[in-house]
Amino acid sequence: MASLPCDAPLNINVSAYRVLFILLMLVRYRCLNMMELNRLLYENPLIGRVYNCETLTKYINTLREVGCEIPRSSSRNDYSYELNKTPFPLVLEPKEMAVAEKLLKQLEKQPNEELFKDYRDFLDQLSWAVKVPQQPTVETSEPVGVFPVLEMRREQIRTYRRYCLDAFMLEIQYQQTGGLKTIFLEPHEVIERENRLLLLGYDQQTQQQVSLDIGRIGKLKQLPSKNRRLVARTVVLFALYGRLAASYRLYPGEKVVYRSTQELHVKTLVSETSGLMGRLLKYGDACQVLSPESLRETMRAHIDQLLATLQEA
Repeated sequence: MASLPCDAPLNINVSAYRVLFILLMLVRYRCLNMMELNRLLYENPLIGRVYNCETLTKYINTLREVGCEIPRSSSRNDYSYELNKTPFPLVLEPKEMAVAEKLLKQLEKQPNEELFKDYRDFLDQLSWAVKVPQQPTVETSEPVGVFPVLEMRREQIRTYRRYCLDAFMLEIQYQQTGGLKTIFLEPHEVIERENRLLLLGYDQQTQQQVSLDIGRIGKLKQLPSKNRRLVARTVVLFALYGRLAASYRLYPGEKVVYRSTQELHVKTLVSETSGLMGRLLKYGDACQVLSPESLRETMRAHIDQLLATLQEA
């Protein structure tokens, strides 16, 4: 077949392009009123104009003729164009649906209910795009019958995350081996590690980042002074080798920056490095911290101490 010259004009049906663009916007947003749709049309550099109701209705009718379920705009839907079903449905196997539902039930039992809600919302959105006969049934109501211990854990997460969002200094009575210690903390973040809830923050007395076991926090008082120090985050780059590089699954927030058959470089951003260091140490000689240099030195010193302890034993 003879190819067209590079300077040959493209034969594009402008009206067809507008119809396809409107379909794309309805698939993306599912429901748009005339003002919102015109804004998107105007912002498209290949269209760059707005249209009256009669013209838009003509384009919508074209989509209806090819099978798109778009009810007529009325006061019931705030005079919007709503795409009831996706024109490009996904087909899920029964095994895939079963796995999705099993994961939902597992997340429902986890202390961090935000994970459950986010995944449930994702399934709600996914159900719109799945072919009706195989559409997964997603429980949209709040979980009931939660164990008291689990509900207490969730309440702790909600409470301490609220403290972090408020960004007021906390006066904390913290239980240590030698007794109670008063800590003035600027709260930054709540994390889960090895079945423990930790409150990360900045200790005003030691001028250091600390992680407090929430289970050891006794009396707590929110002080009127606001946080003065922003959350300090560290960019960590580490390498994995051999079989671990091929089988490694990324943790939340991690990003692959280099990959080969025998090597994987991963970048992550952490508030405190002790938890990450503990995990990387478990990988042994199949893992190496590339940066920052301070963490490399900390890892090296920790390994040297372990080796010295083993030699003395």
